Amino acid sequence: MVDGYSVNSYTTFKAQFNATIIQVDTMLLSDTFEIEIDFVWNTTEIAKGNSAFLKVKYFIEECLHQSIFTHPSAPMKFVDIENNVVMFPYVPTSDIIAMTLHAKLNAIADGAIEILLVRLGSKFDHTNMCYTYADEEYPALPKMSDWIDHKYYYDSPWWFRNSPETYEHEVDENTDLTKPPEYDNVLDEIEKVVLGELKLKEEGGEVVNINAWKPEIVKD
Repeated sequence: MVDGYSVNSYTTFKAQFNATIIQVDTMLLSDTFEIEIDFVWNTTEIAKGNSAFLKVKYFIEECLHQSIFTHPSAPMKFVDIENNVVMFPYVPTSDIIAMTLHAKLNAIADGAIEILLVRLGSKFDHTNMCYTYADEEYPALPKMSDWIDHKYYYDSPWWFRNSPETYEHEVDENTDLTKPPEYDNVLDEIEKVVLGELKLKEEGGEVVNINAWKPEIVKD
């Protein structure tokens, strides 16, 4: 929650990404989304604020772009595909996408910046309309006990976790829940680079590749 800031003053970030959407029938819908995010800087530590913004930017431009938006009751499953899968709790309509991303981006920002609203427009659906989510609570998003009907690695669904994850892993009675699957958490690496905890060059001058991410200077 914003403390000491006026919601009349904020920063807006605009981006665009493509996604393949699975609706209620067996049809693939390719769409282009335009997204706007209004946020405030919650910290006086410039590096922390910059790293939070760059993590949010990376998630939108890299994790969401060219991904597949689906839902638990989708009539088709995907096996052996390289596209990132984003598993929404319900059919991924604009309001559900905006609400879920509002929660996820705030989790990624981890308090350094606060996402005030997410405005989402679909070029396929309504070229002159967009949906805005600006609430602080997420009453429509299920809790983990409602989302996953069995024990799991985490206590919170992916949209409340500070990670690049966009779905839950399958588990069974033989799964060791004390050892979550490993993943390349580029968000942590971005933060370490910006905060000076990780060098982009190894000894000898070789550039360390972080999933094609390049550091940027953030200007407000």
